[in-house]
Amino acid sequence: MAYLLLVIGIVLAVTGLYRYILKSSPRQVKALFLAVAAFGVGLAAFVFALTGKLPAAIAILAALWPIAVSYLKNRPAPSSAPGNLPLTEKEAYEVLGLSQGASPDDIRAAHLRLMKKVHPDQKGSDWLAKKINAARDLLLK
Repeated sequence: MAYLLLVIGIVLAVTGLYRYILKSSPRQVKALFLAVAAFGVGLAAFVFALTGKLPAAIAILAALWPIAVSYLKNRPAPSSAPGNLPLTEKEAYEVLGLSQGASPDDIRAAHLRLMKKVHPDQKGSDWLAKKINAARDLLLK
């Protein structure tokens, strides 16, 4: 019975996390994962302190610190990942699902159709709505 409750709890937690990630911006998802990581490090430090292995854990962290700092300083800059603005004209047509050279009426219709699906008021994604709006604005200038 306890395992069944544990499985149900895990399924509910994963479902909630999935829905949160779908609705949130990349910045909010990053903040969530950083908060979970900080909580995990704090919990691990507490467990190590209780078991008497905290000095060994601190020594390992001190040895890994220069590697982590070097990685963070030398990682590549983020490219034009989905959700980053500004768009090119070709990307704007792809976002709206139109072929190049579409009429302004087609652009407005595609924008309206997509916004009905992904608008934040309809439990959609905020950054997707911004991307669609940016595509419309670019194409209608």
